[in-house]
Amino acid sequence: MERTIYNRIVAATTTTLITKGSGISGSIKKILLTNSDDTDSCVVTLDLYTGSTTIAIIAEINMPPRTTLILDDNLAFDSSIYNLRIITSTTAEITVIIK
Repeated sequence: MERTIYNRIVAATTTTLITKGSGISGSIKKILLTNSDDTDSCVVTLDLYTGSTTIAIIAEINMPPRTTLILDDNLAFDSSIYNLRIITSTTAEITVIIK
């Protein structure tokens, strides 16, 4: 059975979406990022992190209010080595869905 991960972020913060070694596969088909805020933009970075090395998947993308970004190509990673993280710059409501 496929596992879907949902996360709602409402702060300027770094959030680990998939923790390395957690048993959750890095075999990802799609990531949807939605800024559902009515007024605030948000700068978003999505990266892989070993604890010392960072590899950007998307770097500092400005998401205007009421927009969605769909990533659906070359997303698989080794979840025994990397954390999948999102870094957000504002309190805009960002929803992340990983399939």
